[in-house]
Amino acid sequence: EGNPRVAVSGRITAIEIDPTDPNKVYVSAAQGGVYRSLDGGATWVQLFDSAQSLAVGALNLDAANNRLWVGTGEGNQGGDNFAGIGLYRIDNVNTSPALVGPINPVRNYNDGGGSPVSSGFFTGRSITKIARYPNDPNTLLIGVGGGGTGLDGFPPFGNNSPPLAMQGLTKLSNAGGAIGGITGTRVAVSTIDTGQGLCLDTPCTVDRAVFDIVFDPQDGSGNIVIVSLGGTNVAGDGGIYRSVNALAGSPTFTQTFITTSPDAGLSRLDLRAFARGGSTFIYAASGEPANNTGSGGAALCIDADSSGALRRSGDGGLTWSNKLAGGGGFCGGQCFYDIGFAVIPGVSIASDKLLLGGSYNGTCSKQQATSLDGGATEFADQATGTHADTHVIKVAPSNPLIVYRGDDGGAFKSVDGGNTWATLNNATLRATQFQSIALHPTDPSITLGGTQDNGTVRMNGGPTFLHADDGDGGYAMIDQGTPTVMYHTYYSGVANQIGYAVSTSSGDFNTWNYRGCSGMGVGNGISCTVSAVNFYAPTALGPGTPNTTYFGSDRLMRSSDMATNHVTVSQAPLVNGVAISAIGIARQDDGYRMVGNSDGHLWYTTTGSATLTSLDPVGGGSMIPDRYVSRVVFDPTNKNTAYVTLDGYMFGTAAANSHVWKITNLNTTPVLTAINGSGGGALPDVPTNAFAADATDPLFPGITVLYVGTDIGVYQSTDNGANWIPYGSGLPRVAVFDMAVHPVTHVLRIATHGRGLWEASVSDVIFANGFNN
Repeated sequence: EGNPRVAVSGRITAIEIDPTDPNKVYVSAAQGGVYRSLDGGATWVQLFDSAQSLAVGALNLDAANNRLWVGTGEGNQGGDNFAGIGLYRIDNVNTSPALVGPINPVRNYNDGGGSPVSSGFFTGRSITKIARYPNDPNTLLIGVGGGGTGLDGFPPFGNNSPPLAMQGLTKLSNAGGAIGGITGTRVAVSTIDTGQGLCLDTPCTVDRAVFDIVFDPQDGSGNIVIVSLGGTNVAGDGGIYRSVNALAGSPTFTQTFITTSPDAGLSRLDLRAFARGGSTFIYAASGEPANNTGSGGAALCIDADSSGALRRSGDGGLTWSNKLAGGGGFCGGQCFYDIGFAVIPGVSIASDKLLLGGSYNGTCSKQQATSLDGGATEFADQATGTHADTHVIKVAPSNPLIVYRGDDGGAFKSVDGGNTWATLNNATLRATQFQSIALHPTDPSITLGGTQDNGTVRMNGGPTFLHADDGDGGYAMIDQGTPTVMYHTYYSGVANQIGYAVSTSSGDFNTWNYRGCSGMGVGNGISCTVSAVNFYAPTALGPGTPNTTYFGSDRLMRSSDMATNHVTVSQAPLVNGVAISAIGIARQDDGYRMVGNSDGHLWYTTTGSATLTSLDPVGGGSMIPDRYVSRVVFDPTNKNTAYVTLDGYMFGTAAANSHVWKITNLNTTPVLTAINGSGGGALPDVPTNAFAADATDPLFPGITVLYVGTDIGVYQSTDNGANWIPYGSGLPRVAVFDMAVHPVTHVLRIATHGRGLWEASVSDVIFANGFNN
């Protein structure tokens, strides 16, 4: 359809390559598990679907023992990065893979007040790096960082520690044996609190993320280790720490470099070490400002978003150079999320080849670039054929011409040392992070969906999806009365742009027209001078031909002419500084409207009034927990009944902590009822992101079948929420962000945030992975 884009998939977070065979490669995805290829990426096999978490941020290949270490949870620091549940080991990874885990030993310690605590080393966190001791493959150093959950992106357990594990460095012993014999030790990289409330244990080991770990390649004992520790907003905090007694019971570390970033989110440092001429060289790619007065050195490229700098050590991390002239500003303000870095050592610094990736190709930022002189001069652009937001670049140890990279678009490969790139995203690599799903009212082969950083995609005749429009794909809609009309919200990267797009040509590429505002103005009745709006602003369809459309920022807006003109149909704002997170409109009556806010406040009208009534406030008088409202859905046959789902954790499954609520009698005195289930039929206490109701399922005549999409899969109820059961055998334990029941076939189709689209038919209720990216 005239779309020149290369094939994409979901965000790739880590890559490992066999040291002797560059065709044996392993990649992990943000919420898509672990894939193995034995033919250089031509085909992929999923190895991780039976794991308890598909969020993966770190890999370590022990080729000599035919096993792969997998760290769950994603260490990038964006809001879309899910926490994990510990470490896994894949034994016989190239023959008959066997999953061992999760590995999460219990840590018994005293908290900052001296009280005893018992909590897992990795509970609710993300594993950022796995390093094996060079003289002992069964002893590991594990970097631990933060992680979020659900649509709201907040840390699990309300960010309470414990049960949330402390960030930092963990040493695992006997890791190659049975789970029960694996033990952990907390390693204190720093003991300085800096007044930030980071001393959560006694003695203090500081709750701060570790981003990278490298052993000195010239020290076969494993005593010399260099660690990148996250900073805070306190000057002199964070940076690079070095130990010369890592084998000791209580290793000690010395800070050898202090980050110059004033922002804790940009304090990330990625390290690459190698030996040459009797010396250990280390390059560090960091989120520092490209230039900062008094910081030492200056990069050549400086602009308004010039974060990202390179430094070098020639003495094993004892001392560090000024900022190198090349590569400055490579991550363009997103170093907390975008750093990919690899080094191919030359015979000297002047011939070191550096492969560097950041966010995108801008004035200074680099999607994929190369230096042939150790970063002495500006890098050459080599981004053609890749995708923005680089996360990992790996060079094959046995052939420096073969390079793999992972970014928000998936996996890519170069066979000429990074000069040119080809996509490895095909029908066997299914890791797309869908945000939404929309179904055609009569043709089940037509589906529209928004995806994280890969635009909006459309299936037309399936199961292959075609790129429909650009940007970060958010909510998707297909007009149920005029299905050639389609909509999607997106974040396009344009500052202060609020709105959505419409196509009247069945969503074909290059047929989308933006409806909304830019800058500080007003466009199509939508204002950019609002107090709050979500990254993915919610939308909804009402009845009518064409359907009415609704858009939410800090107020609710309505259009009756295919998004050409909008009028505000709520208070403006509903709550100052609080965004609308969910919109529901009754199929039978456009005057029945309900919205939820990101702080948990619910509002409604049954008359189409432009003044919405508070249904459940925040704070005092609130019956429904004050959590991010993820979905509001009206009953398909009864406009006086609606369902509300909540994100986040509730710390219990009692009625008052329900994730799902049924609201009845909307036209009189609304009744709010918790339908979380109870006992063995209760929903798990995990974020709930999606909801669908089917009142005409032929298998359940006279019953409205309810479906809930959670962070760990789908649940079904056929008794009005009194009991819930897991739904869909064969579906991995993956976050489900949206779902819809086809009105004709009654097939339930779900949008997972990391394993593509899945569906289940009413005849077998078995999910079939029939769809790719």
